[in-house]
Amino acid sequence: MTIRPDTFAYIRDTLHQRTAIHLMDNKEYLVETRLSVLAKKNGLRNVDALVDQLRVPGSSVLWNEIVDAMTTNETSFFRDVKPFEVLRDKVFPALMEKAQGTRKLKVWSAASASGQEAYSIAMLWDEIRRNHPHWDLDILATDISHKMLERCKNGAYSDLEVIRGLSQRRLADNFHRDGDRWLVDDRLKERVDFKYMNLIHAWPSLPKMDVVFIRNVLVYFDHPTKCSLFAKVRKILKPNGFLFLGGAESPLMIDDKFERVFDCGGSCYRLKSEAPHDRKNRSSYR
Repeated sequence: MTIRPDTFAYIRDTLHQRTAIHLMDNKEYLVETRLSVLAKKNGLRNVDALVDQLRVPGSSVLWNEIVDAMTTNETSFFRDVKPFEVLRDKVFPALMEKAQGTRKLKVWSAASASGQEAYSIAMLWDEIRRNHPHWDLDILATDISHKMLERCKNGAYSDLEVIRGLSQRRLADNFHRDGDRWLVDDRLKERVDFKYMNLIHAWPSLPKMDVVFIRNVLVYFDHPTKCSLFAKVRKILKPNGFLFLGGAESPLMIDDKFERVFDCGGSCYRLKSEAPHDRKNRSSYR
């Protein structure tokens, strides 16, 4: 059974309004596949009945479940590898050179899904801090899914999840076994602050960030939403800060205030500077 055209249109339009996720007109199967389980969970016969329920005033709680079901939360520890090597070998050293006074850095992992990205950053920093014990790092991790945020805070992962991207050494150093799960050690949990945030709505007050990760998110947004997002990032990124995007993402033709730096098999950018001295020394970041 396929869903009614008005059912798909309602999900497509309301999802875009709430999350900026853009569903193409041929994605009826995706809506039906992902929401059929949710319909049955709520005692409804199909997705059409689910949408009829959504139209009733006071269905905001149900919409939270819709967002959870329709957002993609596929990720892994140290996803794509190279960006994290660049973070460790290039970005953190460059930032630490300029932050000798405070000896403190701030990183934001946006759209953190089930938390592997944020915990990967925390693991890297833990390794760096062994040689720099007086330095500190604050990690903010945000997501639109309340369900995913609870997973992040619990820090519990399956055997399959930990073998995707984690070496045996990192697994032993940063996790402990609990039945059929692996739990992130408390010292890493304490370094990451997980919070709810919708990237397309008004942003809460955020501190200036040294590094911003918004990887594999822009591919779901339309052009106006991407323009707005880059403009917001510029406001919270420190002048010498770095922005990491997914390998298929770029500010090209969207925002000309960023320049690409480092070859990381993905996309690492920093804000362009109008200062002659900074322009002269841009090559030092490449």
